[in-house]
Formats: sequence, C-alpha cells, structure tokens
Amino acid sequence: MPFKRGSTSAKPFRGSSSVKYMTVGSTLVQPDWTVTGGDTYSQFEESIARTNAAATVADQVITPTGTYPGGSAFVGGVLLPDGRVFCIPNTTTSARIYDPAADELTTPTGTYPGSGAFIGGVLLLDGRVYCVPYVSTSARIYDPVADEVTTPTGTYPGAAAFIGGVLLPDGRVFCVPYNSTSARIYDPVADEVTTPTGTYPGSGAFVGGVLLPDGRVFCVPRNSTSARIYDPVDDEVTTPTGTYPGAVAFHGGVLLPDGRVFCVPHNSTSARIYDPVADEVTTPTGTYPGSGAFYGGVLLPDGRVYCIPFGSTTARIYDPVADEVTIPTGVYPAGGAFAGGVLLPDGRVFFVPLIATTSRLYGGGQSYNINILLSAYFNKL
Repeated sequence: MPFKRGSTSAKPFRGSSSVKYMTVGSTLVQPDWTVTGGDTYSQFEESIARTNAAATVADQVITPTGTYPGGSAFVGGVLLPDGRVFCIPNTTTSARIYDPAADELTTPTGTYPGSGAFIGGVLLLDGRVYCVPYVSTSARIYDPVADEVTTPTGTYPGAAAFIGGVLLPDGRVFCVPYNSTSARIYDPVADEVTTPTGTYPGSGAFVGGVLLPDGRVFCVPRNSTSARIYDPVDDEVTTPTGTYPGAVAFHGGVLLPDGRVFCVPHNSTSARIYDPVADEVTTPTGTYPGSGAFYGGVLLPDGRVYCIPFGSTTARIYDPVADEVTIPTGVYPAGGAFAGGVLLPDGRVFFVPLIATTSRLYGGGQSYNINILLSAYFNKL
C-alpha cells in the first residue's frame, strides 16, 4: 500500500548527496515536534538529511553516574522536553530520570504498581509521559514540570496486553497489541480510552510500533509472521505485503531517514526493512547473533541504526546507505541487560537498564535537533 496522504511532500532521500534545504525566505525551516503527518514530514526528513550529511559519531562507550534496581526494572525510555530521560517502570515501583547535562540520576515523585506494569512510553504533546500498560489494567502519566504521577481514566486488559505506543498525528496514543487482540487509543485531551476498529493476532504478536511518514502506524512483528498497519484517519487495520519469521524475531523498529522501517533483530539472525511506498519487505545485508540479541534501536545522527544490546554482549550498527552491518566498540553484560535506548541531544545513546544496574552511553560528537528527537517518529520504544 503506497502513501495515501502526503506522498508529494514525503519523497525519500535514499542516501542522496544533493540535499535541498527547505526555506521560508532565507530562513531554514526546522520541524516542530508537535506536528506530524505526511504534510509536514518533509521538514523532518530534510532536517535529518542536513544532520546526516555532516555528522560524526564517536565510537566510544562510557558508564554514566547512577545505580539502577536491576530485576527487569525498566523497559523503554522517553526523552523529556528538557533533555532528560524518563525510564518507564516495569517491575520497579519508582521511576528514574537521567540528566545527561549534569550526569546525575534522580528518583522522581510517584509510585507505580511494579510487577511488570508498563512497557514503553510516549511523550504527549503537553510534555507529559504516558506509560503504556502491559500487566497493569490502568495507565500512568508522569508530569515532569509538576513532578507528579496521575492515573488517567480508562481500563486496560492487563495480561501482557500492549508493548510500546505511538503518538498519533492528532495527539492521541496508539497502544501496540502484544497479547491483546485489539488495540487501545488514549486521548489525553478528552482523558478517555477507546478500542479502535481492527483485530490483531494476540500471542505476543508485535513489539513496538513506528509512525510512518503518512501518519499511519506500523506494528513491528514479533511472533506474528505478518505486520499490521493502523490508519487513524480511516480507523482501519490492514496487513501489508511481506512475510516475517515469527518466533520472537524482532523487538522494536526504527524509522530510517528515507522513510522505510528497520525491524530490530531479537531472535532473528537477519533484519527486515519495510518500505511503505513500495509496500514491500526486504532482507538487508548482514548477520546478527539471534538468541534474544537486541531490544530496540536508535537512529544515530549520521543516519545509521544502533541496535541496543539485550542478550548480546556486543551491539550492531546498520548503515542503510552502504547496506552493511558493523560491530561498534563496547562489551556489555549478557542476560537482558538493557531494553530500549534514547538518543540524547548531544548525539549519545542512552541505554535503558533492564537487568543491568548501570546504564551505558554510546557515541557523541554530534548534537541533534531536539525537535527531531522529541518527535513521535523517533521518541518511543
């Protein structure tokens, strides 16, 4: 299925060395992270291309200040508008916030259910963080300005219902179905939860989603052998072209600079890339370790994808222009150390600790436009 909206304004660069800057008069237009969809995606695309064209990424790893609880404490993180990282509580009953400018870790106000309550989070348009219910039958919203946690209206299925969420162009949150056979959408303005049209496979089908340039949501296949795409305008679910391995193949996805989706290998020993313009799935070059290797990925300032180590003791970086996989510097703890990563404004990658009691920071050397980092295209599990 090709782009239905915004196709004329979202033309992929696909590695072009000739970058046309979007201008109003003589001023370069920077994207607004609160505005998404096919009519505005070209601003993000061009700003990303400008960064990619000159970016350098330091191949280095450090262990930042701070000790975390371990024991599957956090899954996924969200970049706050002030540049700090909010770690989504899973088994722990308190969150953590890492401040990269001060290199300090704090425990914000608020108590969470623990016991696998939430997996993944979404930055709402008002700057608050929505925690996506996994085992919990209610969500939580953290307000970094007021430093408080609230329980919004709405009941969820529990029973490992959802993993990860995506901020829709209209400001609502789409919860990606894991065991649930239906999605949920939370509206922060109306403070209500609805069940959109569409049935999903359940049984651990998807982990995380990616907002496509046209405003639809791509659900990343885990156990499912086919993806799903949710269209919030038509309120419909479709099954795009392409077959996936199933068997816990991928955990999370990354929107590439050219508008395609990179599926991060978990058990699969090869990645997959979905092209929403051509509606096709391809297997890019490169072999991965399998055996629960990676959980989530981050788009580096130079346009490559950094895969966050989970079971693997080394990371992988995929270059979509060269179509190659490399092993960057760094040896990590095995056994589910980290779950998800967040790109910081200084260009480093923050690893969200799951089993690990310390985080890691990879890269640096290239700052990134904060509007891109906060955008729903990139700021999610």
